[in-house]
Amino acid sequence: MISRRSFFTVAGMGLAAAAAPSFGGAKVRVPGQNKCPFRLGMAGFTMNKFNLEDTLKIMQRVDLHYLCIKDFHLPLKSTKEECDAFHAKCAEYGVTGYAVGPIYMGSEQDARNAFEYAKRAGVKTVVGVPFEMREINGKKTRCSSRKLLETVSQLCAEFDMRYAIHNHGPDMPELFPTAKVGYDMIGDLDKRVGLCIDIGHELRFDVDPVESVRAYRDRIYDLHLKNVTDNSRKGGAIQLPRGKIDLPELVRALCEINYTGVCSLEYERDFTDNVVPVAECIGYFRGLMDSVR
Repeated sequence: MISRRSFFTVAGMGLAAAAAPSFGGAKVRVPGQNKCPFRLGMAGFTMNKFNLEDTLKIMQRVDLHYLCIKDFHLPLKSTKEECDAFHAKCAEYGVTGYAVGPIYMGSEQDARNAFEYAKRAGVKTVVGVPFEMREINGKKTRCSSRKLLETVSQLCAEFDMRYAIHNHGPDMPELFPTAKVGYDMIGDLDKRVGLCIDIGHELRFDVDPVESVRAYRDRIYDLHLKNVTDNSRKGGAIQLPRGKIDLPELVRALCEINYTGVCSLEYERDFTDNVVPVAECIGYFRGLMDSVR
């Protein structure tokens, strides 16, 4: 449980970020009055050690209102009634579940199940990882699947939903390691098939996520926000102010492309005790948003 002193310490960090000099020397805007077209949210994986109610309490404390839903908070086989109860609980804390995933899917049936789940959950975006098994160096490996993406494209049209491919960086080099791998596969598919750019995994593959945002602007449907310590596989999660990603430039790029989706914080460390670093991350990023000209 975060102490009163810790909470106000972190709140001060957020205010300090908001009061920092704005980009290009422009005058800082009043916090909350920024002109960023996107919203700030939470990727469910950040809270994988917390139950739903505790997750919502933390989101309320840091003033976040959008949640990318993971199946440990809303199981894939949830009924419509269970989904409705989930959203009612979220609403008590001022939170909207806006997407589901990431969901791994290795067959056409898996893909259909994911879309049916999203429909019951009442969201319009599935963050997913479509794979097929191949043998590489004698080992069965999950690999990026163009064939399954063709099925996904048909499902996007059938359900009138968006599908956002989540990139995985150097840890899974055969499974959408970069946003480019996904982008290059979807050019002729339904326009509702796009990307969820994980900016940390991009940098860990030594790809500048700011360049990726600008390059793939027409198909970005979600973004997982984080920072990492190095532009290589050894790069680990770190609070947003401390890592290697140029976050001020990321905010500029998102505004340039008029990204109207959600940037969801995916803080991948301290899972059992992450309230303070999560608050620091949110405060810092809000400061950047409030500094946009």
